Amino acid sequence: MDQFGRRRASGPLRSGWFCRTLGLRVGAVLGALCLLAAAAVVVLGLSPITHRSSSMAPAISSGDLSFARTVSAGSVGVGDVVSVTNRLGQRITHRVTLVEPYGSSIRLTLKADRSAVPDAETYEVTEVDRVAFSVPWLGLLVKPLDGLLAVVVGGLLIACLGLVVASPHRRGGGSRRSA
Repeated sequence: MDQFGRRRASGPLRSGWFCRTLGLRVGAVLGALCLLAAAAVVVLGLSPITHRSSSMAPAISSGDLSFARTVSAGSVGVGDVVSVTNRLGQRITHRVTLVEPYGSSIRLTLKADRSAVPDAETYEVTEVDRVAFSVPWLGLLVKPLDGLLAVVVGGLLIACLGLVVASPHRRGGGSRRSA
């Protein structure tokens, strides 16, 4: 009994309320964190990069999530970690070993930290994505969220949240009465 002499709900009714409340609060906190992270990425002009190999280990390993900012190729120096697109359209994230002016663009020679020799291809670019920082293992959580599956799962989660919010709340000890 509570302080007013009423019996407290127990069993399935009470645990249903607890699960619903816990689900809403966890969802609200995760949603707020996602919104804050998305706003920070937009405001800071960063773009996320998930890494599929450990060619840059130990600085950046497979499964890490890096955040990069697009900069002019002329502002890049030796030792910077940059991300460029190769001739096959694949994204390459390696360390700059040589910067050479090349007409109206810049020619970069890159090398993976785990490799003894520079990349065979040089990259003629006017702008690159310079890695600002990396978060270990976060790419493993983010990578599955890329694509149609993420849209479907996200839609289902929003629908479930809508059902939880819109469902009528039962009160213990009787039925609802209209006034």
